[in-house]
Amino acid sequence: MRGILANLQIAILMAPFSAVLTAQVPQHVRASIDRIVGGQGAYIPDSKVYKVVLPRSEATIVYDYQTFSTNLGLNSWVALKSGIHNEAILVGQLLLLDDEVDLVLSAALEARLDVTGLAPSSVFEGPHLHTLDLTATGTFQDLAAGFRKCLDEIQQVRRARALRTPNTTAPDVPFESSIDPAALDSVLSMKGVVIGGAYRASVGANTLLRGEDLGGEMGMTTWVSVAGTNDHAIAHGEFVAGTDDLQRLLKALRVKGISVTSIRNHTLGEEPQFVFVHFRGEGTALDLARAVRYALDAQADESQSSP
Repeated sequence: MRGILANLQIAILMAPFSAVLTAQVPQHVRASIDRIVGGQGAYIPDSKVYKVVLPRSEATIVYDYQTFSTNLGLNSWVALKSGIHNEAILVGQLLLLDDEVDLVLSAALEARLDVTGLAPSSVFEGPHLHTLDLTATGTFQDLAAGFRKCLDEIQQVRRARALRTPNTTAPDVPFESSIDPAALDSVLSMKGVVIGGAYRASVGANTLLRGEDLGGEMGMTTWVSVAGTNDHAIAHGEFVAGTDDLQRLLKALRVKGISVTSIRNHTLGEEPQFVFVHFRGEGTALDLARAVRYALDAQADESQSSP
């Protein structure tokens, strides 16, 4: 109890100190953000935050004849403020349709924005929606430009989709699985098992939760499953990632054409902190295993960390 009170006192003392150090977002910077992002923002003086909300009309469709108001929260947004250790800090969220997720995630990573979360966000029978969470520090100009690149990617996907017939067919993968495990074991450096013709391999990680050890059998596991045939397979699985290697992992998966379907927590308060990245892919079984191995190696390679 005494420790909690001490921490609370420190937080109370630091709050006005931080407020003094944090500068306002100048008027000319706000105008520049609007111009780059392509929206009309609002300044919140009490928080010294400039926020731009961008409604997504595509997300409001329930049926061909019925729509919801964008005021339901069906929008993307970005908030920026002056930092203490950096010129600016950005926090944002993009509301995405199914076919936008992979390309926009890649655009965000290329723009040096940190991707911190991805989750389904559909609240009614309509287009499948996802929220992609972003953070970054840098200059106001660079951060706004990075967010704009994500918005541009959304527009490119929508233009491309308008020119072609939507493909709603399921992956053309054999119903009966017959995966040969030997080659996959060799590539992954794991010992997998085959049940019903489908391959699965995993490796555990360790963390502490409330002072207690958690390992692979308690859910702290990177795993991959491969079904189909050696020549035509689908794979899905989940990576355990830490705060230091998450961005490397995401970049590696996208480089290899692997789709990221969610980024989320399983637990709260663990040390080290873990997030779980769910993925899927389609190709030959060996190529899928190589993609997973590439991502594992990139995740472990600290030399790839951004400066």
